[in-house]
Amino acid sequence: MLALAAATLVVCAPGYPGSTEEAQPAMDALARSLAKAAQLAEGSLAALYEETEPGCMRRLAQEESSLLLATLPFFLVHEQELRLVARLSAMPQGGEMLERWTLVTGKEHPPSLDGYTVESSAGYSKRFVRAMAPKLPGRVEIQQSSAVLSALKRSANGEKLAVLLDGSQAAAMAKLPFAGSLAVLETSPPMPVALIATLRKRIDDRRWNTLETAFLRLAEDRAAREALDGVRMAGFQPLDDKALAAARTAYRRAR
Repeated sequence: MLALAAATLVVCAPGYPGSTEEAQPAMDALARSLAKAAQLAEGSLAALYEETEPGCMRRLAQEESSLLLATLPFFLVHEQELRLVARLSAMPQGGEMLERWTLVTGKEHPPSLDGYTVESSAGYSKRFVRAMAPKLPGRVEIQQSSAVLSALKRSANGEKLAVLLDGSQAAAMAKLPFAGSLAVLETSPPMPVALIATLRKRIDDRRWNTLETAFLRLAEDRAAREALDGVRMAGFQPLDDKALAAARTAYRRAR
């Protein structure tokens, strides 16, 4: 067993269901599986989930928080501030590593969405919402909301509301009984769903090489697959550099 300094993997997905307390058993299982795959000493790795953006930032300020599993919006918002180094792509359970963000509103909408409200699980970053839907007019109010179904229903009923959906949310929209009352306004290019990153050189290349191999092999082990199921992930793959570059460019251009 390798004896490395203790490290914590912080999982950040603001705007999505689940609480820190509810997620901890799955986080503990993931940390154990990762440590085993990396042949690290017991207790050398920990993992925790933070349900809010401020909570994530508080955790990431701690020196032992050297690994991050984050959704694309969180990564782009804080990449420069935290000096994040993107390492791997994360594949969500039942999905793909890339997804398109989709702007939806009621079918009977005006040509312009001036005066509309836009809700999204990524609404904590107005810049990210505009990056994924660059045709939005300047005079819209952007809000964070995890109540996607309710927002879509209100939009279908004629409320001055648009909803920016991630890939899985957009795929589920077609099954809604009121889907015929909704219209797709804009769809982004393929973007990474989530990323593994390291922080501020808190992990050197030798340590990262050990961990990278472990992340990539996690899905091969049955116990590890069960741990991945607990965090709704299917596994990890090398970065799609082209898709990440496109996401960075869209975010940089947005205002």
